[in-house]
Amino acid sequence: MHDAPVAPSILADDQASGLRRLVGTGASRWTLVLLSGLRNADLGVHLLKALAPLDTGGRSTLVIDAARTQVAAAAGLGLRFDLEHVLAGDCDISEACVPLGVRTWILPAGRAVDGVAADPARGRLVASSLETIASSFDETVLLLPAQRAAWTRQLAPLQDVGQAVIPVCAGPESSAAILTAIRLGVSDAEIGEFALLFLGLGEATAGRLLSGMAAITLRHFGARVRRARTIADASAGPARSVPGMDPASPSESGS
Repeated sequence: MHDAPVAPSILADDQASGLRRLVGTGASRWTLVLLSGLRNADLGVHLLKALAPLDTGGRSTLVIDAARTQVAAAAGLGLRFDLEHVLAGDCDISEACVPLGVRTWILPAGRAVDGVAADPARGRLVASSLETIASSFDETVLLLPAQRAAWTRQLAPLQDVGQAVIPVCAGPESSAAILTAIRLGVSDAEIGEFALLFLGLGEATAGRLLSGMAAITLRHFGARVRRARTIADASAGPARSVPGMDPASPSESGS
């Protein structure tokens, strides 16, 4: 192990070029996914299915798993390295970014993100390193614990994004988990719109949750809630049409 993390400039000059040769270059379009209180044993499987549509087009996608969602395990991948290893100089970025599909890669980042709240310098290092890595991909999906929402202020691609996806699984704590993610998103990251992505829930249950959360969120937080059909339903990039996405309706937006 090295005594100090590798500087982001080294990542940009030496290591990221290897990824660019694999997947191309260009400004990446970011999607923020906030997770809170999800203990569903099938979370990784559900998220893997939700990510699948991103692998069908010609655009490359980086999934940054900073929430330990077990997506890689659900795909049958045994990951040896993560972002912490990259920052310590123990491996190359191309060794930590593992193919999740044909055009989708996953980068485990739970350990690297754990310390960002207590150490602002650490937060800046992790943020700038991820921005450098993500610049090699067309799309970036950040799976982030809602408790780390404030850290997104240090991520330039997520500045003024104003929206986030919240995965919702079945369980008695679903409503509390949604409201926690919304509260932290609003207070810590100034997010004003949330797209609920229902994983493994029936239409009736999803409809009731959506209606209730939209009303509560508007009343208590002044934010909007709608339904997401895909995990790429919210993006920090230019407005785009997402196949299968439900447009916000008055009942979904709470207006």
